[in-house]
Amino acid sequence: MKKKIAVCANGWSLEALADAIKGFRACAEKDDFDIFVFLSFASYSTHRTLMQGELNIYKLCDPAEYDGVVIFSTMLNSDETVMEIVEKAKKKSVPVVSLGMEIDGVPSVTIGNAAGIREVVRHLIEDHGVKDIVFIGGTEDHVDSIERLEVTREVMAAHGLKLKDKDIGYGKWSNRRTIEALDKVLSGRRKLPDAIVCANDIMALAVCTELEKRGVDVPSRVKVTGFDNIENGTIFFPALTTVKQDFETIAHRACEIIYGKPYSKKKPPRIVVPTVPVIAESCGCENIEYGRLRRLYCKHSFQRSQDDNLVEQNERVMRERIADVSDYEDMKEKLQNHYLDNHQYEGSAFYMVFNGEYFEDVMASDEEICAGGLKGDLDVAVAIKGGKFLNVKSVSSVDLIPAYKKKKKEQHVYYLMPLHYMHYNYGYAVFTDDPYVLKESMIYTYLEKLQQSLRLLRINLRLKQLYDKDPMTGLYNRFGYENKALPLYQQSLEKLSRMTVLFVDINSMKRINDNYGHEQGDIAIKTVAAAIEDNLQKDWVAVRYGGDEFLVIVPGCGTKKAATVKARIEERLEQRKKAAALPYTLTASIGFVTTDPKNRPKADLWDYVSEADALMYLIKKRMHGE
Repeated sequence: MKKKIAVCANGWSLEALADAIKGFRACAEKDDFDIFVFLSFASYSTHRTLMQGELNIYKLCDPAEYDGVVIFSTMLNSDETVMEIVEKAKKKSVPVVSLGMEIDGVPSVTIGNAAGIREVVRHLIEDHGVKDIVFIGGTEDHVDSIERLEVTREVMAAHGLKLKDKDIGYGKWSNRRTIEALDKVLSGRRKLPDAIVCANDIMALAVCTELEKRGVDVPSRVKVTGFDNIENGTIFFPALTTVKQDFETIAHRACEIIYGKPYSKKKPPRIVVPTVPVIAESCGCENIEYGRLRRLYCKHSFQRSQDDNLVEQNERVMRERIADVSDYEDMKEKLQNHYLDNHQYEGSAFYMVFNGEYFEDVMASDEEICAGGLKGDLDVAVAIKGGKFLNVKSVSSVDLIPAYKKKKKEQHVYYLMPLHYMHYNYGYAVFTDDPYVLKESMIYTYLEKLQQSLRLLRINLRLKQLYDKDPMTGLYNRFGYENKALPLYQQSLEKLSRMTVLFVDINSMKRINDNYGHEQGDIAIKTVAAAIEDNLQKDWVAVRYGGDEFLVIVPGCGTKKAATVKARIEERLEQRKKAAALPYTLTASIGFVTTDPKNRPKADLWDYVSEADALMYLIKKRMHGE
């Protein structure tokens, strides 16, 4: 009983995704399933490694965990990734549906692009008398751009008109490139065209804006049309004549395939959902509806700007909170506290999951830690649900959602998005149901800033370790003593908890240096340090206090346990000495004292270090005659 589906999508058109989610949710209410949306922003960069870091989110999608997998196959920005997902689903006999691309042996729900663009071009010619058209496509090799160009040519030819090659430009689906393409096309013409047909709304809006800058009124002098029916096109003036893709219906049909009757693998369903024209103002038609939409948008603009500012403010606060953390545990605590105070824009629940080693072992390279991807048990850094903190330490890379359990007659949408540096993925974030940052198209910048903060944090932790650690032994140095041992002692005073201070000194160090050389002296120091480190537990602090002197701070430790710690260090030193076949005798004297916060509340750590040092010296003198 899985009762959940996986949706592999790309954030290039969040409005299209939002419409699709409406369709999935309507089906979820009927068939009672949860929706797991694996969402990347691979299309936001042409940098290969950055794109791969985004695409790696789909590797977390294990088809066996879902009733079916739906792929926005023409939007993932990687046909190779699409086929990887398809093959994984096929191997595990899980239904997989392609939205957009027809794939052998796989059901598909495609968008009938031709119907909508055909009606728009026909409308321009028949209802507005357009004869001279310029076409601005996305890219020359993109299937959607090619189809929209071919349909425009066909409709024009059917009306005795011709679209010349010199009247075709490519704006690469973006604003600035569209202006360059428009300038190139218009510079080769004697007069303005009657209409400019664009392959998407973003390019159409860029054309309208650029024409206005040049003193050309749209639509009285040039009519402009787009494709996609995005919100910015509806509130723009003039509102765009465009084409609507019915993603809500597309999602419905995909769910029908997954939860409907079994289909033949030799002849899987091929469903086409036609696009429809949306006639508005940019072609010269009047529509009172768009005035209402603009007024509504303006009424909500103040609240929206306030919310946007607060989201940015929350992110700044988060960055400040984690900028100076001492270690990974401190980082998790500060992140948890931050999101407990500020979680109103991430949805009904918010999770942040990490490969803990990435922030624990900051001296290791990204390659060493992240090369294998996100596998096994992962650390739950943040888990906020219903405004409350969930005390969940880990989650498997298969379950993905901390403490997840499908509840009957209750449906949720989980948006899983990658956290990475270049192509090294160290975790993911989960937004739930109706997150404001997703609805208001802020999610990419939100995640970008979050990842920048986490990257800087790792660098800072690395610098802190370089600053706090002794380069020869890897133990803390005097700075580390101040930054680690002193706060630990202060905590013990506040909790009235005992701790032990061990002072370790290498015996006959001068003789080793004089008789065997300083290189062997360095080996002796490293060997003793390694014996100490072999016995360290997570919350202990070991310090190279001087040339051949070491401190070990053990919280929650009484005299009996301290004696055991001392014996284990001595035992491990003997083992390491034999394994290294050293040409000299290597031993260490160890003195220790246990703090007494109840009876000596005003004593500082230095007092106990001095006492442990004095005891060590007595042992050295008694046992070794030094």
